[in-house]
Amino acid sequence: MQFNDAMSSADRACRQAKSASSSGLVVYEKNAVAFRQHEAELKLIALLATSSATDGLYLEMQPIMSLTKPHESLNFEVLLRMRDTDGHVVPTDRLIAAAENSGRMGMIDRWVLSTTLAWLNTNYAQLKHTKFVCINLSGASLNDEKFLQEVYAMLEQNLHLVGQLCLEITESVALHDLENTRRFVNKVRGYGAKVALDDFGAGYTSFSYLKEFTADLLKIDGSFIVNMNQHPANIAIVEAIVNLAKNLGMKVIAEWAEDNATVQTLTEIGVDYVQGFVVARAQHPDKLLTTESSASFIQDEALAHYVCLIEKSNQMLPQVDVFSDLRIVHVH
Repeated sequence: MQFNDAMSSADRACRQAKSASSSGLVVYEKNAVAFRQHEAELKLIALLATSSATDGLYLEMQPIMSLTKPHESLNFEVLLRMRDTDGHVVPTDRLIAAAENSGRMGMIDRWVLSTTLAWLNTNYAQLKHTKFVCINLSGASLNDEKFLQEVYAMLEQNLHLVGQLCLEITESVALHDLENTRRFVNKVRGYGAKVALDDFGAGYTSFSYLKEFTADLLKIDGSFIVNMNQHPANIAIVEAIVNLAKNLGMKVIAEWAEDNATVQTLTEIGVDYVQGFVVARAQHPDKLLTTESSASFIQDEALAHYVCLIEKSNQMLPQVDVFSDLRIVHVH
């Protein structure tokens, strides 16, 4: 083994030994998976440094379903994907790690945002039911002033689409530099775009930093949602987050919903939107053009039946016309 490779592998082993998932002792033997992964990462970093770095990138989109009017909106999150030069799919976490380590994350986030805007422009007429499109931005990009100026320029050039955009930032990113995050959030919302706080609850100071800036959506970390019905504490935590978000004027999205029972619990708690495999997996963008709502992707019969019940129940509720001086109540 070359000296540099040995030092790099030792560094990787040290980091793994210190991680929570390790017993404290890490041994890399000849032909260990870690060596193959390290080699793959080095190749990926080298690729990201070339002019063809974005050639293998592509987008998928995962529908996000409303829990109040499931069939009336087609919202979704844009997800980054990549194929290597051999056509194999590169794990997204590996791609992001390589991009951050090589200082190329801004280039990738720029590609994602510009490609999404181009797609939205092309298909604008077919997305009349789309209220928001979520796009993740990395911490490295948000600390890059040049990148931020490019984001603002793209928003100015696409003002007719800005109302549909929802830029996601994670709690760890928001906390890294509160002043910078507040400035970014205010600027983006000033253009008319939405901002979502992603992975909420994954850290330790989530509740305290919410008072620092205003967001439109709050995405509850999926670790609280998976199998939540088997963990009453998770239900209580999610309910507390929902109440807090509503008091602060934010809508709530629950991630990683994997079964009908979970969706029912989330509906009862008052969550606004749900995202997860029970609703739909990530789709090729063109598939979103074939339907009018996120609920149309549901394959689970139990969930499909429950969604119908939600809509029938909501149709029975009185609807107040707040623009009428008479405050007439219309019952459907």
